[in-house]
Amino acid sequence: MSKTRIAVVGAGNMARVRGRAFLDTGRAEICGVAARRRETAERCARELGCAVSGDDYRKLAGSRPDAVLIEVPHRVQDEATMWALDAGYDLLIGGCLASTLENGRRIVEMTNRSGRIVEAGFQRRYDPAWEEIRRLVAGGELGTPVMAVTMALWNPDPDAWYYDQEASGGMPLTHMSYCYLNAVRWILGRPTTVSAMANRKRNTAPGHVAEETCGALIGFENGAFASATASYIGPEGMTDPHPRFVCAGGGVTTGADSPPGEEAIKVYREGRSEVRTLDAEPSSMVRQAHAFLDATESRREALNPPGDALLDVEIAEAVSISAQEDRTVSLQEIRSGGLV
Repeated sequence: MSKTRIAVVGAGNMARVRGRAFLDTGRAEICGVAARRRETAERCARELGCAVSGDDYRKLAGSRPDAVLIEVPHRVQDEATMWALDAGYDLLIGGCLASTLENGRRIVEMTNRSGRIVEAGFQRRYDPAWEEIRRLVAGGELGTPVMAVTMALWNPDPDAWYYDQEASGGMPLTHMSYCYLNAVRWILGRPTTVSAMANRKRNTAPGHVAEETCGALIGFENGAFASATASYIGPEGMTDPHPRFVCAGGGVTTGADSPPGEEAIKVYREGRSEVRTLDAEPSSMVRQAHAFLDATESRREALNPPGDALLDVEIAEAVSISAQEDRTVSLQEIRSGGLV
């Protein structure tokens, strides 16, 4: 059986990681790499065993791809995504669905019209530890879900695109959705309301992200809520608290000690706790690459289709509005267009 030909837009670290994940499936080959800097594209192409590279992603059509992997800053990602859909390719978007709600809605519409497979890059849904948490919490084994608590501290380069509001779409979308709101809502269900606070204390230059540090409470249809804090300020040596889920009959946390090649969670129930280990190989990136390839063959969506991934853009929009206007925001308001 012939291998799926993947063209890569982007040549940074994550393009290499996801490109190698496709190669590690044994089912795909990289047929072309494009990046803004030609020399960077050439170097990435060599690492991924590809002879075709260049500085214009539109020319990747000449490498005859079956699908496209996009790993670039979010605003450029939007342009490349729409090009790929117009050109008729299935695609794995390494980031969130889009940098803005308007572009996200347009991508959903284009996907629906074209019938292409589009997968957003939230690989935690393919992580065995998070799969087990979902089984325990969403499946009711620990009783009714009560709340989830997460914190994610990170120090990106202030001159990198992550700190650029326009290029990134903002910190709640670029950072908070990955760490860990996308996975939390996958477990807790349909979110309904958002209440948030934010500040900028370190890098306040014009054009930098509006919310450098942000805390949000997200309410869900089932009455549970998530408390999420994310920041671009991470003091050296201050480790992030591991995500935790509290249910009426117990709870579960990530990050328990585990042997090499395994992941572990700690489950609390009936006054006792136990560590459960899960096989970490292959990596969640490779698992997602397999799922994407399966989806392109079966024409059935994988775990992060556009209609679902749009919700992360909606939540990020609601977080920003709530923080700026000091009020609780209903996601129905966002969806109805009342606030945008």
